Amino acid sequence: MVSRLVGVLVAFTALVAGVATYAVVVEPNLLILSTVVEVRVNGLPECFNGFRIAHVTDPHFGIWHLPIRDSRVLEIVKGFKPDIIVITGDLISNPGGVGDALNFVRELARVAPTYVVLGNWDYWSGVSVGSFVEELRASGARVLVNSYEVVRSVCGSIYVVGVDDPHTQHDDVSKALEGVPEGAVKVVLAHSPEVIGEVAGKADVVLVGHTHGGQVVIPVLGPIHLPLPKEFRKYVWGSFTVNGTFMYVCRGVGTSLYPVRFMAPPEVALVVLVRA
Repeated sequence: MVSRLVGVLVAFTALVAGVATYAVVVEPNLLILSTVVEVRVNGLPECFNGFRIAHVTDPHFGIWHLPIRDSRVLEIVKGFKPDIIVITGDLISNPGGVGDALNFVRELARVAPTYVVLGNWDYWSGVSVGSFVEELRASGARVLVNSYEVVRSVCGSIYVVGVDDPHTQHDDVSKALEGVPEGAVKVVLAHSPEVIGEVAGKADVVLVGHTHGGQVVIPVLGPIHLPLPKEFRKYVWGSFTVNGTFMYVCRGVGTSLYPVRFMAPPEVALVVLVRA
């Protein structure tokens, strides 16, 4: 009886150790998935049919950072052969992450034009946000703070609109869209899915992060924590359509608070725009 109990305890300890190793070492750093999402867009100019957007979010430089993750993300993005790259916030978690974040952005900007919006941790990190924005721009990023840029081609254009972080109430959707023509194709970048409350019906595509896909998801029970108001907690990960607006919530590549992911592996997404 005692030997059987000891055997059970040993097996249980081994199981816990195995799960912990997987959740701390394997899933957050090695199991980085690439997801391809095709979005049908009404009125998309012909020359933008098949336009490829690499979506990176939540790297959280400065906390639990392993360079192997950066290398894998860059490899995936290069393999996508994107027309543009977007980073939807939480680049850094503390001042110690600034250097790595700037190097990462610099590498991405060499692949394709790279657009950045800020997230809650960029504001909470303890750095001067204004200085950080200028450093990002000097590194090749196009930082959108409640503003937009036009991507032009021979047959028309699309508008990349950056809404500042909704989670910390820095968002101003009206300002971000001010001057965008009524019928233009609009791709909105924001950190949190909370933005959908204001942009649904006003944009064609919305790309966000923030949730980490739940980061730690218990089978049957779901995520143990979601940093969202109750009405937005259904937007954990994946594709949603709200009032005609398509939104993709990316799981992102980093971790927040704890260096753990379980049943929510890191993700880099490729969003492909096609004519409806």
